[in-house]
Amino acid sequence: GIKQNCCSFEMKENMSEDDIDTPSCNPRGLDQMLPSKEKKTVSFSEVYIQEYFFILGDNPACSGGPPSTISWDYRSYLPISVDEYESSLRRRRKRSKRDFKLSSRERLAILLRSGHSLNQIMAMAALIESTKKDRIQSLKESSRPKILSSASRLVHRIVKAKRRTRSSAAA
Repeated sequence: GIKQNCCSFEMKENMSEDDIDTPSCNPRGLDQMLPSKEKKTVSFSEVYIQEYFFILGDNPACSGGPPSTISWDYRSYLPISVDEYESSLRRRRKRSKRDFKLSSRERLAILLRSGHSLNQIMAMAALIESTKKDRIQSLKESSRPKILSSASRLVHRIVKAKRRTRSSAAA
């Protein structure tokens, strides 16, 4: 069997690095180091929320309109308790995948509000369309030899089968 090394520690509110007592890892695993009745738990007291900025993207897989993505930059908010955060989630309706998809019109409006100029957005959209056309052309060119070799093998098999049929009929 596969032996796994495992290390664990319990998170407590207001922990510092000095408070962490991590057991040494060994091939026998943590279970053999702790008394059998002791539970291994992790708990959290606060949630830190980060809001990422919406920016002009460069993904050619965008189905239409300007592509968008999130920035590496973000805005942090003060921490809130886990209980308060979970309570706020219960008050909101559950969102479906469709709720997360933005139309090209919505993306355009958000990008304009985010400070991108219409010229920047149009230039990126043109670049994306050009990249899509290049990829389609490249795909067509790369599949031609495969199609031709497949067709060639098929014709060869048909000719070979006809020859066998003729030679067995003549005999």
